[in-house]
Amino acid sequence: MPKRVSKPAPPCYTFRMTTLSIPSSSIFSAFIKENLDRLAFISAWLHARDIPHTIVNLAGKRHVVIRFAAERYDPRFRAKTLVAHYDRAPGTPGANDNSAACFLLLALAERLSQANEGQHNVMIILTDGEEAAGTKGISGQGSYALGSGLRKLRMTETDVYVFDACGRGDTLILSTAGMNRRVPLGLLKRLTDIHERTAELARRAARERWLTLPTPYSDNAGFLAAGIASQVVTVLPRDEANALLLALNGAASESERAALLEAIASNRHSSKGEDEIAGAIPETWKMMHTPRDSAESLSVEAFNLVERFLETLAGAREPLKP
Repeated sequence: MPKRVSKPAPPCYTFRMTTLSIPSSSIFSAFIKENLDRLAFISAWLHARDIPHTIVNLAGKRHVVIRFAAERYDPRFRAKTLVAHYDRAPGTPGANDNSAACFLLLALAERLSQANEGQHNVMIILTDGEEAAGTKGISGQGSYALGSGLRKLRMTETDVYVFDACGRGDTLILSTAGMNRRVPLGLLKRLTDIHERTAELARRAARERWLTLPTPYSDNAGFLAAGIASQVVTVLPRDEANALLLALNGAASESERAALLEAIASNRHSSKGEDEIAGAIPETWKMMHTPRDSAESLSVEAFNLVERFLETLAGAREPLKP
């Protein structure tokens, strides 16, 4: 556990988060300002609440690992690692990509740290270097070294949930990213298994307000390359999700569907001559890596929806198979 700060944190760090207040809060506005040291901000916020965390340096990336007291973990049940990347594309606010998910996980960490009893088996990791995959390839993504570390620790059975773009929309999306690729049979089985179990959690938390769809890759790309199965959870407005689903189901040929899936995976939507594909890509994803990814683009409904899912996930006790 890192050394505690010896002086009071700035006033904004002592703001007690409630999920519905996040998008318009002063602390969120501070977090998406340009040139902010987001790692220092997160660590100071956690210190101010006495939430135990360490900063782990791996392959030049710095990850924040939040692990609670030993009595909050029961080895008879599945361990759950919740992930969101705190880095953002240079020159953009990064409100939805990926500040919203970071704040949702921080709010969950605060609630879990204040609970006096009960076991949840939850560990939270805020990762660095998710955006690096776009310039340095998968091996340069922070989650690749992180996933490799989990493999060395033989933690391949840990359930990893990746939360990305969780701040805009009213429909929970469980991603199938990676499931349509050629991966080792054992890894595909673990991907399918966590996807099916996550769908059951979504039924309980979101009822009819969830869908399964292919999405762009997030930290799951690095985890997948390292042999770790993970489930991406995101949010979209219902009309955007339905339009994408309609485009996938209406593809005239396998090659057309494959082209659309490839465009989705890489969030490619501006290439010349691909008007139909561009029209199918959700507007929410088109905002990523642009100045439009601002706090004004977010919706309270998305935060409320993901909070319910996180509470359901944290409360789930899934026995390990013998």
